[in-house]
Amino acid sequence: MKKTGSKATTVLLVLVAVMVFMAGCGGSNGTGGNNKGENKSKGKEITLRVATSFAGSDPWVPAWTNALQQFKDKHPNVKIVDESTPVNNEALRTKVKADAATGNLADVMFYFNGSETAILTESGEIVSWEDELAKDPEWAKQFNSGIMDKVKYNGKLYALPYIGFYEGLFWNKTLFDKYQLEAPATYDAFMKAVDTFAANDIIPFATSLTTPYLQEALVLSQVGPEGQQKAYDASWAPALNIFRELSEKKAFPKDALTLDDEKAQALFSGGKAAMMFNGSWTAAGNSKIEGIEILPFPLVPGGKGENMIVSGFGSGWYMKNNKDQDKYAMALEFIKFITSPEVAGKFAEIGGTYAVQATATNETAKLLTDGNAMVAAAKDFVMPIDSYVTRESYTEFTKGLAYLSGGKKTAEEVLAEAKKLNDKATK
Repeated sequence: MKKTGSKATTVLLVLVAVMVFMAGCGGSNGTGGNNKGENKSKGKEITLRVATSFAGSDPWVPAWTNALQQFKDKHPNVKIVDESTPVNNEALRTKVKADAATGNLADVMFYFNGSETAILTESGEIVSWEDELAKDPEWAKQFNSGIMDKVKYNGKLYALPYIGFYEGLFWNKTLFDKYQLEAPATYDAFMKAVDTFAANDIIPFATSLTTPYLQEALVLSQVGPEGQQKAYDASWAPALNIFRELSEKKAFPKDALTLDDEKAQALFSGGKAAMMFNGSWTAAGNSKIEGIEILPFPLVPGGKGENMIVSGFGSGWYMKNNKDQDKYAMALEFIKFITSPEVAGKFAEIGGTYAVQATATNETAKLLTDGNAMVAAAKDFVMPIDSYVTRESYTEFTKGLAYLSGGKKTAEEVLAEAKKLNDKATK
């Protein structure tokens, strides 16, 4: 009996062990309980299309490339199709407009907000962020709520603000000192510098007449923030006449009508031009050049925009409202990753100001620090003109400035033509 009982007990224990082992195997193969869905989700191959302006010569390309690699390392089952396109020459706008028109929007986009948001909302395929932020309070509190309120479109938050910008007057102190010139902090000092450099075969002002930066500075200085909001108002004419005067003084490169912004920047950074009005995205590169400083654009005669800065958050993260829930969840995961303090900190090393918490590093360039101090000291700051007028009218405005600089159109004619297009589209 004793031996028989021991044998039965042994058999029973073996059977129990086998059952436990089989149950364990079943669980590890994803056939039991919650593990089934969890492992399936983690292993499913997902393709995400992402479209941003981090391409070409954009200074954030290294940070973007590193971020993409980190995300792919964390999610080996995810394939990222990077459709990033340079923002210059309207390439990004052209792409996004075409995608929206054909129902082929990327899953994640870093794209312009303001009036540009309409292109995406009209597609009916874009997420409004309020619900997702409410579901994840820890993520939501990383953002500056005041900034998010400012970038809403028709009361909804479609573009999560990320990298902000400022525009300022960069000037080469080494060249100014060589010709015993004062800093261009006043209009008289600015104009004296233009005359002096032009007389000495140095380009006074590096700019492309296809870009809006100088025009924005002149208009804001002339009419102030309230006047700037009056799209193409006749009160802008004195500012545009200064633009023409600068052209007549040979303040610009000879090929300014065909020169692109990248080449204009190269003239300045190469010491061939004494001044440049441009954005914070150029600050890190220019910090490597000895003697480069930054100031607000000076107040023009009779102007109302003293110490006013063109600054803001003109782009943000959009997400397509995918019906495929796995793809939706992964796109959301990607945006939470890219807006994390650690990743944002890597972008912040390169330039801009941020609407999201960014882990500080010791790599912040001098002109970024100086530029942020300039913004902090400003009496007011505004978004660029093209953020609240129609794209068609702004294209006409920029084209008209080329005729103005050549004396073929008056400031009043340029403004009237652009205003007509804007009024027609906004009625």
